Amino acid sequence: MAPMAPKRDMTLLEYAIRNAGIVKGARVCSFVTQWTLASQAIGGEISLSEYAEWWNQKERTAFHHQAEFRSVFAPMRTPQAIANHAIARAEATQHGVKGVGNLPASLVLA
Repeated sequence: MAPMAPKRDMTLLEYAIRNAGIVKGARVCSFVTQWTLASQAIGGEISLSEYAEWWNQKERTAFHHQAEFRSVFAPMRTPQAIANHAIARAEATQHGVKGVGNLPASLVLA
């Protein structure tokens, strides 16, 4: 019998797709990525209003994005904790904010 490959952690994108389907899961991960980019550019934790302003969105649209996020990643209110981890990880490797969808789902489940 061949040895089994070690089990890997589920990614953030896989978690979102499992909980919300491909379209909504991808849309929510896009929101997380946008939040991360805005947070990195502003230089710290941001509010929903700052997110909307940064991306030139109406606050109503931002609230819709947040509601979708919360339906997938409850009980988190915003993706700031995920963004903080992604930014710290990117700064540690100095490659910029890339691969938010590949972050481990354990960030949310912890």
